[in-house]
Parts: sequence; C-alpha cells; structure tokens
Amino acid sequence: MLKRVVIILLIGLTAVSLLWGVWRWSYNEALVQLEVRGQGNLSLASDRLVSQFGRYRQLPVVLSDNPVLREAVVRDPKESFQDISIFLERAADVTGALDILLLDRSGTTLAAANWQDDSFIGVNFAGRPDFVRAMNGALGFYHSQENADDPRGFYFTTALRDGLGNITGGISIKVDLEVLEVEWRGDPEIIFFTDANGVIFIANRHSLLLRVYGDYDELLSNEKESQRYVRAQLQTMFPFAEDEKFGRTRWVQSEDFEIPLRSLYLKTPLPVIGMTGNILLDLKPVEEQARLRTALAAAFLVMLGLLIMNLLQRRRTLADLLKIEEKATAELEIRVADRTAQLQSANEHLVQAGKLAALGQMSAGISHELNQPLAAIQSYAENAVILLERERTADVSKNLGQISSLAGRMGRIIRNLRAFSRKEGEPAGEVDLVKVVEDTLELAGIRLREKNVVVHWVKPTKPVLVIGGGVRLQQVVLNLISNATDAMEVQSDPQIWLDISRSNAVYLKVRDNGPGLEDKDKIFEPFYTTKPIGEGDGMGLGLSISYGIVQSFGGQIVGENHNDGGAVFRIELTPAEAK
Repeated sequence: MLKRVVIILLIGLTAVSLLWGVWRWSYNEALVQLEVRGQGNLSLASDRLVSQFGRYRQLPVVLSDNPVLREAVVRDPKESFQDISIFLERAADVTGALDILLLDRSGTTLAAANWQDDSFIGVNFAGRPDFVRAMNGALGFYHSQENADDPRGFYFTTALRDGLGNITGGISIKVDLEVLEVEWRGDPEIIFFTDANGVIFIANRHSLLLRVYGDYDELLSNEKESQRYVRAQLQTMFPFAEDEKFGRTRWVQSEDFEIPLRSLYLKTPLPVIGMTGNILLDLKPVEEQARLRTALAAAFLVMLGLLIMNLLQRRRTLADLLKIEEKATAELEIRVADRTAQLQSANEHLVQAGKLAALGQMSAGISHELNQPLAAIQSYAENAVILLERERTADVSKNLGQISSLAGRMGRIIRNLRAFSRKEGEPAGEVDLVKVVEDTLELAGIRLREKNVVVHWVKPTKPVLVIGGGVRLQQVVLNLISNATDAMEVQSDPQIWLDISRSNAVYLKVRDNGPGLEDKDKIFEPFYTTKPIGEGDGMGLGLSISYGIVQSFGGQIVGENHNDGGAVFRIELTPAEAK
C-alpha cells in the first residue's frame, strides 16, 4: 500500500512539473511573438509620427530662403510688420501649420501668423532650446503648451541668413499635435510618447495625456522645465506595478483604468524629436494561449495515465476494460471539444483585433476637403449680406440654398470620416465636369461682374462625366479663373473662354486675353508668383496645389501662351466610362 502511494505521488509531481514546463514554454513563446509584433507596431507608430512631423520639418527651411522674410528680419523693429504677418497667416493656412513666427536675432517675435488673435508678437524666445539650437546653425525643435486653452504644440525652428551667410534671425513653425493624433486614435494598442521629463505629451488615449511617468514632485520643483507645461493639467501616473517576467517589463494595474490589467511594456528612443516611444500590449491572449496548451498537455497526460491504468488492469474482465475505455473516450471527446472551442474563440479575438487595426486608418487629407466648402460658404454668406443690403431677396435665397448645399457636402465628408471605411473622405469617382464649371462660375460670378470680365461659355447639352472629386475639381477651375481675372487687371476688355472637348480623354480649356505667362516652365513650382507680397494671394501655391489635385485623379494640367495673346490652361481628365 505504501509503495503504491509513493508511486502515485511521484507520478503526480512529474505531471505537475511537466505541465509547469509546458505552461512556461508556451507563455514565453507567445510572449516573444507578442514582443515582435509590438516592436513592429511601435516602430510603425514612431515612423508615422516622424513622417507626420516631416511634413512640417522642412517648412521653416523652405521659408528661410524666402527673400521677403530675409529682408523683413533686418527691418527697424519699430516698423510695422503687418504685411509679413499676413503673409505668414496665408502660409499657415496653406500648409496646415498652427502658427508661424518670424524672430529677430535676439529671439523677439516680429511677426506671426496668428497676429489677429492673442499672438506671440513681442514675446522673446531667446532662452528656448529650439531657438538656441537654430542660432547655432542647426534645426531646432521644442514642445510645450503655453496656456490651458492652447493646444499642445511642437516647434521646428531654423535660422535666417543674409547674403553673406550671417544669421540675422529665425523662422519657427508650430504644429498642432491634436491634429496629428486624430489619425491614429483608433489603434487598438496603447501608444504614447514621453519627453525627457517623463511627461506623456503625445498619446492615442486622451486619458494618458500630461501624466508624469517619473518623479512628479521633482518635475514641479524644476521651475525651468515645468514652464513648458500647464501645471494644473499635469497628473501623476495611474496606480500600477512594474516588474520583470521572463526578462521583459510588465505593467500590472492596481485599479480599474482604460488599459489592460496586465500589459507588456516596450519602448524605443526617438532622438530626432527628443522623445521616447512607448507601447502597452494586452497579455491576456498570451495567458490564454499558455493555458490552452497546458490544458492540451494535461489531456495528453490523462490519456497516458489512462493507458497505463489500462495496462495495469489486465486482470480485470474484458467487460470492465471496455467500460473503462468507453468512459475515457467520452471524457476525452468532451475535453477536445472544449479546447477546440477555446482555440476557435481565441482566433476570433485575433481576427477582430485585426479589423480594429484596419478601422484605425484615417484620411490625412480630410481637412483640405473641408476648407474649400467652408471658404465657399463664407463667400456666399458675404455675398448674401451685400445682396440683402440691395434688397435682392431672391438672390439672397439662392445664396442660402448654395450654403445649404455646401453644408450638406461637408456633412457627407464628416460622415465618411466617422465611418472609418475609406482612406480618403472623398475618393475619386464619377463627376459631371459641366456641373463643376457651372458651380464655379456661379461662385466667381460676382467678382467677374465687378471686374467687368466677359465669360465665353457654351454649356454642353449633356453631362460630361469624368474621374475626379467634385470639390477639388471646382477648386482647380476656380483657381484658374481667379488667376485669369488677376492677370487681366489692367486689361480694357477682359475676357475668359471656357471650353469642354473630348477625344480619348476629356479636356477643359480656360483661356484669357491677359499679358500671358512670363515663364511657363516655372508656373507649377511652389512659391513661384508674379504678384507682389500683399496683393491677392501672392504666395505662388495655387497652381502647385491644382497640379497635385489633377494628377491625383490621373490627369494632367499644362499652361502656355495663346497665339492670339493671353494664357490658356488645359486640363486633361479620364472619362468615367474608361474607369
């Protein structure tokens, strides 16, 4: 009897040791897979953030070559810089920058894009690290939140130089971090970026922002560093314990929060922006996989034990052996069915996680699609005021109808954003080019009449369907009409011809009888303009943007001088039936 008990105990200890080894191996293997996936997602998120910053990183370098800004920075500080502020305001609207600052050599702000609001004009940034770095000839960067009502901002600053290469001042670009975060708020993984002070300054979970992953009291006692944050908004980190398991860092929550109870914590430095990327990955799938494999191993051991028992019970009758075997088989089938159901459930969770990751893809260009209808609504509203003063109520009603139509168009764009089902708010599709021209002429009609411009336009009797986006095509046509109107400012009989024709492609021609193009090879280059600063847009970005819009539809746009005088632009688009 004692010998039997000892054998049973040894078998039990061996089984427990084996199951522990299976669980440990399964857990570690799943943890390695989760770590590899997490490192990949963290790298993608870090690269995405750096790429988003890359759109603004070169902007101060480009603006530093602008001769107007290079001349303005050496003006007498007592002079007015309103014209420069207006120029910077337009540049910020076009590029999406939150603010653009012109600084003199001492760090004092001379002009700013937000000059009409609570601006930084007159504020000195001499001690800020990005300005100090820029004055040493390098591209400086800095992040801060000046006031509780201000968005969190990231600055890129570079030096302005005179003709001899001497540093005369600087250009600083402020980026709205909340706009960047919108694109990846839906990611299933919890990703956040901390600065050198341990403050979570960028995150895809709003509740993590401005929490201090470090010594909270030490940061508050450091007056210089704490000035870059709004002290009242700084918070301590949520209660959690950080430990090491299988050589990897794990976070374990002590209270209910919007992160998993147990998470794998990974990080990577981002010296190019002075931050550290962090990611938290739910350990629940790892634990479930380890439990599932351990359970399968336990089932195998049970089978082995039953087999041994069956061999030891040879003395029993055949009837007893058959009964035991049937019972063991039934139990095994139940266990296998249960484990199979658990495995299927785990796979379904993984598939759902993949769907959520796909739904996290946001359109980077949605703001551009909203700006044009907003500008049109403003134009119609301003026209409605003038028409109301002239008691032209019918035209006022018509303008309000157009505003309603544009508001409906913006509603469609916003619904697209909420749906998360497309990469762009308004993908290229079938568009009636005739309606686009009609709507554009209606939008530009008042200005054309004020400038006494005669429009030659024979509307086709049938719709002409092309591949494109209605809002963006209207923006291109409006830009061409506006440029033609500006070019004919001194013309005694300004005229514009619009014509739609087709062969293998659909062509829209916009011609004027102005002075023509001075340098047709440069007209689509960014910042190329023949207009002086302060007159019209005067920034040289309209045709460059139009060129990019038409190309995005698979089309082409070219400009040249007409034989009878003036300029002619030809837009080539793909017919809808060729799609």
